[in-house]
Amino acid sequence: MSDFNKSFVMGRLVRNAETKTTSEGLFIAHFSIANNQAKKNQDGSWGETVHYFEFSLYGKRAEALAPYLLQGQLVAIEGHLIQRRWEKEDKKFSKLEVAVDDIKLISRPASKNDGSENQGGIDTKPLEAQTYSGELPTNEMYSEPKFTEDIY
Repeated sequence: MSDFNKSFVMGRLVRNAETKTTSEGLFIAHFSIANNQAKKNQDGSWGETVHYFEFSLYGKRAEALAPYLLQGQLVAIEGHLIQRRWEKEDKKFSKLEVAVDDIKLISRPASKNDGSENQGGIDTKPLEAQTYSGELPTNEMYSEPKFTEDIY
């Protein structure tokens, strides 16, 4: 039996996606989401714990979706866990993140304004759940990118 590595997470973007292009021309979008979990406290009352998860989106999908990955955007993500390892000044580091396989934009970021006026052009109406439907080469969609430079 082969190993299984799949993650499903829904939450709001903590900040706008950070983008970069590698020297080979691979476009990468990095972003974090906050995921709230309700749990019962020791005194019996209900509280919330917030978990933060790091994501990476690669290639043409990253380039097409980066302008829409804004702080406050509600997203549903299907992906797989990857571990990045690097050395700096003779110290070893590692970071666990989710490589995005599929992403759905659920709603636009909420406006910071409580009134009916729309500040900054942010639309608070929900979007239909949608995915990027552009053509992608098969090898780009399912293979891990090859890095020849430090991406952090």
